[in-house]
Amino acid sequence: MATSRRSLSYGLTANVVILGVVSLFTDISSEMILPILPFFLIQVLGANALIVGLEEGFSDSVVSFMKIFSGWFSDAAGKRKRFVGAGYALSTLMKALFPFATSWPEFIGMRVVERTGKGVRDAPRDALLMESTQADTRGKAFGFHRSMDTAGAIAGPVVTLVLLGTVLASLNLADRYRGILLLAAIPAALSVLIVLFVREPARAPAPKQPLRVTFRGIPRPLVTFIAIASLFSFADFSYAFLLLRAGQSNGTTVVILLYVLYNIVYAIHAFPAGILSDRVGRKPVVLVGYVAFITMTTLLVFSNALAVLVVAFILYGLEYGMAEGTQRALVADFAPPEIKGTVLGAYHTSVGAVKLASGLVAGFLFYYVAPAATFAFGAVTATIAAIALSMWSPAPRS
Repeated sequence: MATSRRSLSYGLTANVVILGVVSLFTDISSEMILPILPFFLIQVLGANALIVGLEEGFSDSVVSFMKIFSGWFSDAAGKRKRFVGAGYALSTLMKALFPFATSWPEFIGMRVVERTGKGVRDAPRDALLMESTQADTRGKAFGFHRSMDTAGAIAGPVVTLVLLGTVLASLNLADRYRGILLLAAIPAALSVLIVLFVREPARAPAPKQPLRVTFRGIPRPLVTFIAIASLFSFADFSYAFLLLRAGQSNGTTVVILLYVLYNIVYAIHAFPAGILSDRVGRKPVVLVGYVAFITMTTLLVFSNALAVLVVAFILYGLEYGMAEGTQRALVADFAPPEIKGTVLGAYHTSVGAVKLASGLVAGFLFYYVAPAATFAFGAVTATIAAIALSMWSPAPRS
């Protein structure tokens, strides 16, 4: 028994656990907001599905563009924690302003700044995770972090459901949504305080190099993988369209419960997926995630019946559980030690830069063609990415 417990916790250092707790509270905050966000935009601020796609795509793209710079600066400074703390603080500040938005353009502006905080923190945080554990437990560390992150994503929507059904039940629709947005700032503020307990591993600053020179140090197989992951990211449009698809035939409570189901499946699979990728390799685990997404989108092309939606949200959780943390661990495996923060930033930037186009395409198809067209677009594009990944070799061909 002792050996089993030790093997399960091996590699989960204090920093890995603390950063996991930070993400737990951050995601409680974010996920209190996310399941009501498309409905708040449409029902309260007067947006439509195309605007929802614009908001999600633009936010993700601007955020991802920031990640390469935060990773590069953290490499050059030899410090990660200051960037991680600043990013969480900026996001918390903007979340506190969300309830006071009076129009969708105003909210989109706030959302972009809030997501910029995520852009500032993600690459340095991932580099800090990598530096806080050993190479043979890297997948476990990233998987644990994803599981903690997603545990918060389970709690957040549940808190929202409870609040909507109890203390906020007597308010009108707009005030109920604004109440959720206001209360979501509380766990976000707690996450900023917890960051203070992180102890940064000692490391020397990397030589300051122009960004273009640093990019040239990325191994060619890793560049190819980032391109494949970016193509899949283009297919993997925002969760908001799954919520809108579910909302066509169900009420808000059912939609939020489906979103909770997705996060439960995500949380259950993320940690084991990281451990599995340490043993069998990253590529097959990521491929399982891609196939799950293809199956999910294909199902939603043909039906939005409740039984189909349940299966689809389970597959969506499986996709993220298998692929999200594992792709990051794969990038960390191949990144040169002296520029790991920069390379992780490049990965985040590349997979996020396509999100604006993805959101606009998905929103246009959903609003002007048909909801099924959005999911057909995702299925076809993800299939191409999966085929490319199956042919990808992690070592240069001789």
